[in-house]
Amino acid sequence: MLLIAIAGLALVLGATWYLYGKAINSITAGQSTTVQLEEPSAEQFAAASEKLAQLRNAADAKQAVTVELTAMDLNALIARHPQFDDLRGKMRVAIAESIMTLDLSVPMSGLPLPRLSRRWFTGRISFGFSYDESGFSFTPRSLEASGHTIAEELFSDLGPTIASYFDRQYSQSETGENESERDRFWKQVRSLAVVDDKVVVTTKGGETI
Repeated sequence: MLLIAIAGLALVLGATWYLYGKAINSITAGQSTTVQLEEPSAEQFAAASEKLAQLRNAADAKQAVTVELTAMDLNALIARHPQFDDLRGKMRVAIAESIMTLDLSVPMSGLPLPRLSRRWFTGRISFGFSYDESGFSFTPRSLEASGHTIAEELFSDLGPTIASYFDRQYSQSETGENESERDRFWKQVRSLAVVDDKVVVTTKGGETI
């Protein structure tokens, strides 16, 4: 009986591992693709850069300001701004009806799951997103990966898990000498939300301007 139970367990584990590997191979890719962006005009890039500078200056001065970034602004920054180099060719943004949609081709090596060290997510994800001092809120809407559409009822259940992941990541940000520019900026963000066709960011400080 014990040997039969062990053999049965081994069979279940083997089948689970096989199905997991098959799922990973079907919804991820073995290499990256280039996500194309329309080249922004000089005026579009200047307007987006000015908004980014306004946010950074307000955060540095601990001044409250609200800035609205459109998908055009975000794509212009990804396409040309030096501090967005790591996203160039990997991301394109669209925003409509308070839903953000990202076309992505990004490595999955950072996820703590087996068989992902050399795999890439190539697809599209749509979601609602907000942040305030109580934490993150993430509302998944759709997910397409390598030509496969993930069932919405399965994907939507990941909302609280993803929000908790972001909460942990940003609550563990460095301080002092090891603090990055991103960490310093994020500590001055009061709220962030996808609203209508924009991302609305408000920094901490006195009266909002």
